[in-house]
Parts: sequence; C-alpha cells; structure tokens
Amino acid sequence: MAVQELLIGPAAGSATAAPAVAQYWDRNTLLVDMSGVSGSGALTLRPVQGNGWPIRLEFRVQPGSIESLEVRGEQRMVFAVPAHGNAVSLPLGPGLYSPRTAAITVQWSAAGDSVR
Repeated sequence: MAVQELLIGPAAGSATAAPAVAQYWDRNTLLVDMSGVSGSGALTLRPVQGNGWPIRLEFRVQPGSIESLEVRGEQRMVFAVPAHGNAVSLPLGPGLYSPRTAAITVQWSAAGDSVR
C-alpha cells in the first residue's frame, strides 16, 4: 500500500515538475519507487511536517530506463544502474542523511549521459 512519508518536489532550479513517484514501506525501510522514471531529471525529498527521516531509505529503479542515480544529502552517493534485468533496489548507506538534513536531492541520467 502506497504511503506519503516524504514530500517529493522539483529540484532547486528545475523548470519541470517532479515525476510521480510512489513510496512504500518494506519492513522498516521506506522504498521510493522510481521505476517509472526515464531519461534525465531531478527531484527533492523532504520529510512530511512533524515526521523525521525514515531509518532506512532505498530507491527502486528499472534497468535500461536510466544509467545512473545520484543522491545528495549530508554526503553524496552515485549508483550505476544495470543496463538490463528486473527492477533493482538501491539502499542508501549510513551517513548520507541525518535528522538535521533539510532535503535530499536525487538526480538521474539517461544512457550515454553521466552524473557528476
């Protein structure tokens, strides 16, 4: 069942709206389902007012739709997305965000582009 633990909006400076992205609980991990995104884009995640960040956070992506996924909070993490196969989940490592983190920026690139 879909939930709304995080507010999802366009990335700072973006002229386009954030894509529709669903959120689901998988035990104590919040899964942000980005399997429907393709090409290049960016979005910003913020906790819902009165809630904090989930203890664990991961992103589901569809191989072949995007080439890489960059996540920035207190630290930066870049994932290479496989070119083929079923949807994969990419968990964030400890330290990428903390209770003090105001927002997390997520950026993805199309095949042939590179996220730097």
